[in-house]
Amino acid sequence: MTTAAKCIELDLKELRNGINDSPIIFVDQIDDNNFHLEAAISGPNSTPYQGGVFLLDIKLTEEFPFAPPQSVTFKRAMMHPNVDECGKFISNLLTKEKWLPSMTLKAILEHVWARLAVPDIDSEQCDPTRAPLYQADKKLFEDQAREYSVKYAQAV
Repeated sequence: MTTAAKCIELDLKELRNGINDSPIIFVDQIDDNNFHLEAAISGPNSTPYQGGVFLLDIKLTEEFPFAPPQSVTFKRAMMHPNVDECGKFISNLLTKEKWLPSMTLKAILEHVWARLAVPDIDSEQCDPTRAPLYQADKKLFEDQAREYSVKYAQAV
């Protein structure tokens, strides 16, 4: 078993044993592949995402944890300044330049969850169409984000 596979196994074990009182609902391998995972996180309270369940597709590389995930993608439509139109989550922390090998799967998922609550609109890590809408008319943006959450993440 490679170093990456061992790290992923340890991270998965930690997550399965400690997701109580966490925004992380589950994390599982896809087709018994340590490098391809599916996860679900809950939407943060007091946001347009509250009450939603957001499914994520996570692709890791053989270099994990020494390299960031290949991709973290929302599996259903999502309206957020740090998520592009294809669902890809955009964050400085997940770039090669900012990545830290101490980042675990739990830390990655908690970072995604935190970004849902507090978007990063002041960096280059934004969707070029969604971030300007957020900046120009936050209320309209949040109304649209809530519609997406109800329709695609079963938020009530």
